[in-house]
Amino acid sequence: MTSHAALPTAELAIYAVLAVPVLVVLFRHLPLGAAGWGYLFAFCTLRIVGGALSRSGKQPAAANIISNVGLSPLLLAASGILHEARHLRAAAANKSLELTLFVFYHAAVLAGVALVAAGGSSLSSDHPKPNASKLVKAGIAILTVCWVALCAWVVSSVRPPRHVRAAATAAREGTVLLYSLAASLVLVGIRVLYSLVALCSEKPSLNPATGSLAIRVVLAFLPELIAVLILLGAGILTLNAMRLRAAAVPAETEGSGKQAEETTTRV
Repeated sequence: MTSHAALPTAELAIYAVLAVPVLVVLFRHLPLGAAGWGYLFAFCTLRIVGGALSRSGKQPAAANIISNVGLSPLLLAASGILHEARHLRAAAANKSLELTLFVFYHAAVLAGVALVAAGGSSLSSDHPKPNASKLVKAGIAILTVCWVALCAWVVSSVRPPRHVRAAATAAREGTVLLYSLAASLVLVGIRVLYSLVALCSEKPSLNPATGSLAIRVVLAFLPELIAVLILLGAGILTLNAMRLRAAAVPAETEGSGKQAEETTTRV
């Protein structure tokens, strides 16, 4: 086995193993965690497919596209887990605005990855379009902006929960998810910035699929893997989040009712 085939093989094997606990976490975090953990499972699946294609060496262009397209489910997974953490911490005060931002973020990420895929596919063809390189650069630029926006969203979410009762139960689980997400985003940022530099500079040694093995391991494989492990660890630690949330909601409603009743009595 060559050194260049060793990394795709390791990637295929590792993510095939990680996909199983991610799927378990997905089912335990339903319904709030459907988007976050569902996209994380999709990311593992893409890495398995990409590893298989890279290992075969028969479709390097497809493997390169999948390598860059794989950033989108990772960013979308992070936004979904943030959405779950904010709800558990009772930080999503305006649910309509929260949903609007969530949908808009998804649209921006999907637009970015569509440009990367379209441009990359054209560049790998026998007759690439004149604007193919610009499409790739525009797409990765959009994904970079999405990562920055997500970091800002996480920072703005780090504040005490609005409800004391929630802070004692479900919000504690949300805090675990939030701080784990903050740590993983640092590593995701390394991966995103690496893709930005690689696709804009077009240096062969920086190619995410066929470039220098050392660079691919340090700037792509390890940051992604550690980020996934951090998120998966947080998901396992918060397997009871939905049960605690279900128990906290009636208690919060009862508390709000008593407070309103006391206010009416005083008046």
